[in-house]
Amino acid sequence: MKAMKIMSGVGIFGLTAMFAGLAHAGAGANVNACINLPVKPSSPLTVKVSAGGSGTHCMNDTGNDTTFTVSAAGVTCSSVGYVEAKASSTKGDLCATDKSTWPLSYTIANTAYSGSTQTAWSGAGSTNSINLNNPSKDTVVCGTSSLCNSTSWNWNHGTQGPLYIIFQPQGQ
Repeated sequence: MKAMKIMSGVGIFGLTAMFAGLAHAGAGANVNACINLPVKPSSPLTVKVSAGGSGTHCMNDTGNDTTFTVSAAGVTCSSVGYVEAKASSTKGDLCATDKSTWPLSYTIANTAYSGSTQTAWSGAGSTNSINLNNPSKDTVVCGTSSLCNSTSWNWNHGTQGPLYIIFQPQGQ
């Protein structure tokens, strides 16, 4: 019985620590980088995506770079992973009040096509949001891989998107 009480105490402590950690988590989502082409390319295109890097500020998770091939018309996507804003101040930073920013860029090998966007992340109440700041022409953010017409997107706090940042090289 005594062992059970100790285990219960450890379990409650563990759950308390887990929920305390979640209380400071910022807006987060599984992010996909996409290319939209109006026509099928004459040969497959290799797209290199850079997630994060210079311009990243107050982010807990910044995703990963990825490379993918586009060989059809329409929207083709690849995951860059989980991206999350930092909503609390630690180690001397001011992330509880500073804006969380995260860049995403792409280049298409052997072409002149490239583009980027700086994103701003926030979470207030029950809603998270992402805004594209200074995006390449015709870049949008959507909740599915279907093309939309939005430079901002909202999703429920406590969920992880997904988000699709869709670059449109033909718009350049």
